[in-house]
Amino acid sequence: MKLKTLVVSAASVALLASTAVTAKPVGIVKGVMDIAGISRNQDNAATIDPAFAKTSRPCPPFCIQPTNPFAPAAVDTVSELDIIHAVRDSAEWEDASVLVVDARTPGWVKKGTIPNSVNVPFTKLNSKALAKDPMAVVDVLTDNFGVKDMDGVLNFDKAKTLYLFCNGSWCGQSPASIRALLTMGYPENKIKYYRGGMNAWKSLGLTTK
Repeated sequence: MKLKTLVVSAASVALLASTAVTAKPVGIVKGVMDIAGISRNQDNAATIDPAFAKTSRPCPPFCIQPTNPFAPAAVDTVSELDIIHAVRDSAEWEDASVLVVDARTPGWVKKGTIPNSVNVPFTKLNSKALAKDPMAVVDVLTDNFGVKDMDGVLNFDKAKTLYLFCNGSWCGQSPASIRALLTMGYPENKIKYYRGGMNAWKSLGLTTK
């Protein structure tokens, strides 16, 4: 009888301990739980999405990207907090000068993306797209990014500040888009590279849509 009581008591303690761990808050930063509808998974036992758990994708093409793959251009590499603030600026503060761009192909986007991001696949904005149909790339810039086509001369005075991302530090899709933008004359100070991408975003349990 005493042994049975001891076993039940131990199980209860384990359950309480598990509940206590799960109940610990998961903030974005200390004291901040939500920014512009983005928060972190509150389940302390949650694990990363299996789609992003693979460690050994063949290289090439899935090689580790440098911090700045665009040298000598000085494109800033940004963090999750920068992306969250960009989403806040564009969504809550209605700042039309800022845009978060998912450069992945639509199949990946369907698996989840950053809230309030816009999908412009790298296949529409890379060196191959430029070589095949440069005017189609110009249309992407004028339709989505605030660039003006002044009789064949691109005006970037009111171009948006773009925050581009793809699947992670092993993904070359957003770098390909950024290189094409630079080739077209897009100002480097208006391009931001979120190197961690969806792999880092999901590993932190951040909201997806």
